[in-house]
Amino acid sequence: MTKSVIVVDDDEDTVRLFSEFLEEKGINVIGNGFDGISAVKLFKEKKPDVVLIDLNMPNGSGFYAIKKIQEIDPKAKIIAVTANGSYSVEERLEKLHIPLIQKPFKMDQVISIISS
Repeated sequence: MTKSVIVVDDDEDTVRLFSEFLEEKGINVIGNGFDGISAVKLFKEKKPDVVLIDLNMPNGSGFYAIKKIQEIDPKAKIIAVTANGSYSVEERLEKLHIPLIQKPFKMDQVISIISS
C-alpha cells in the first residue's frame, strides 16, 4: 500500500526536492507546508500516514507542530528532518519517539524510515 506523506520545511527548495523524490519512489505526497502552523492544519485536513517535518521554522517550530499533532493523534508517524544534530535536540526527539534524519540527508534513509 502506498504511504501518504506531508512535507513541511521553511525552505521551499527542500520541500520541492523532497516531494519530487518521494513521488518518484511511489510515495504519495498529499501536502506541503512551510511552518509549524501549516503543518498542524495540513495534518488535520489530510490525515497522512507520515509527516516529514523540519524543526527550525517560523510561525510554530517543528517541536510546536509535533506536540499539536501528537495531541490530535498520539500514534501519528512523524519524522524530524533538521541540520541541528545537537544532543539536546536528539534527546527531546527520543522522548517523543520521533526518528531524526540529519540534513544533508540520504534519500534512501528517508524512504527506509517512511516504509517501516
